[in-house]
Amino acid sequence: MVDEKEACGQRMILPHALKLETKQVAEDSKSGPGFCGLIRKITKVWEVPITVLLKLTIPSSSRAEWNRFYVSANIALCPLILLYSLSSFVALDSQIVFFLPRTRFPLWSIILFVSLCLALYHFIFEKEPPETEWTVAITLISFMMSVFWISTMAGELLNCLTAIGSIMNFPPAILGLTVLAWGNSVGDLVADVALAKAGQPAMAMAGCFAGPMFNMLVGLGTAFVVQTARVYPKAYELQFNIGIVVAFVFLLCSLMGSLLVITWYGFRVPRFWGYCLVGLYVLFTAAGLALARLSG
Repeated sequence: MVDEKEACGQRMILPHALKLETKQVAEDSKSGPGFCGLIRKITKVWEVPITVLLKLTIPSSSRAEWNRFYVSANIALCPLILLYSLSSFVALDSQIVFFLPRTRFPLWSIILFVSLCLALYHFIFEKEPPETEWTVAITLISFMMSVFWISTMAGELLNCLTAIGSIMNFPPAILGLTVLAWGNSVGDLVADVALAKAGQPAMAMAGCFAGPMFNMLVGLGTAFVVQTARVYPKAYELQFNIGIVVAFVFLLCSLMGSLLVITWYGFRVPRFWGYCLVGLYVLFTAAGLALARLSG
């Protein structure tokens, strides 16, 4: 939103950053008459708070986009958000001795205090872009923050759909087959579509198979390890139902069909096979809903 000269040589505060964002939105929204222009203006106005929020929490590795205020905000907010994303492994209110002896503080307060001090130091003393670029570290942090926001949006969408299903008295099996499955996969869908549009179809296809593989091997394996550890020395009894068997059959058909078709076409994916996979999923959803209705 600001050019390199303004980003490198001018002190930035939040109201000024919002002013620049709003000014750019106003300039971009002037193009396009009629109804399309009005829709474009509305969407541009909606993008202002989201753009500012993303810049405050997702660092940029580009030297041309360096901004002292946004970098300081990244230093202050990213550690706390990353700690929150790991709250299932590390408790936020874990008591830790810090500075004062025999005095314990919550972990989140210590992280917030340290990050705020570092952010304040950066904002006061760092007036030019750093000569040494920490590209790998910044890219890794940006990736983790992007995953956090995608997961957060997917979780909120899942909660909304679950609430709608509960209000309309849908059976839990149907919610798990549709809402839960879509909520778990919407992040992968957005990432894979973005990669395909960016001209990286091989990476998108690898992500399509690597994501579910990670969920099945690591996610399901970790869940089984935890559950078997709870019931040790007894054996954990896994109860299968007809829905799991149907899902396994459709998954096996899709994987084996993809292997045969892609190999037959010289490791190129024909367009018709994409339609076949979509049709196979529609058939699986219909079969699952029918079984859920019959069993309910």
